[in-house]
Amino acid sequence: MGIRHDEVRNWRTAVEQGAFGVWDLNPLLELVHYSPRWKEHLGFPHPEQPDSTAFWRCRVHPEDLDAMMLTLRAHFDGFTDTYEQRFRLRSNGSGYRHVLSRGRVVQRDHRGDVQRMLGTMVDLTVRPATPYQDRFMGGHHPIGSLGCVPFHALLEDGNEALLDQVAGILAASLRQATTAP
Repeated sequence: MGIRHDEVRNWRTAVEQGAFGVWDLNPLLELVHYSPRWKEHLGFPHPEQPDSTAFWRCRVHPEDLDAMMLTLRAHFDGFTDTYEQRFRLRSNGSGYRHVLSRGRVVQRDHRGDVQRMLGTMVDLTVRPATPYQDRFMGGHHPIGSLGCVPFHALLEDGNEALLDQVAGILAASLRQATTAP
């Protein structure tokens, strides 16, 4: 099938403007990269750096966490083709945000264990987010310096095979982000 360059350009523009976020999960290292503009939208410092999965899990509303984790586990275990879940996520300054997260496993090892999952997140909350202003606290790690290049940095030419695997997710998130109130 193949993706079109205009689709990639539209996705890249939406991610750069913060219309939706992309995430790149390495469950073995328990690290997740979020697109920098998305992290700024949610008010978090160090937008270029990956975070521990524990950091993000503790931000999911306690009433939503079990359902989110069960849906994620079902996808990891191969019971679903994609991951999709709505939940409340605590931002850094504007309370809980209602988000829609979608993803797909794109890499497994020889045993079938998940090595990489890519996805998107759309903020469904009507009220504006309050971004964290001082984004230069602490140390800075350039993209790729921690052993992997995050998905948001791959929205460039030459990554068509990877983008083909998540094209439907990116397209659905772009539609959701551009039609949300």
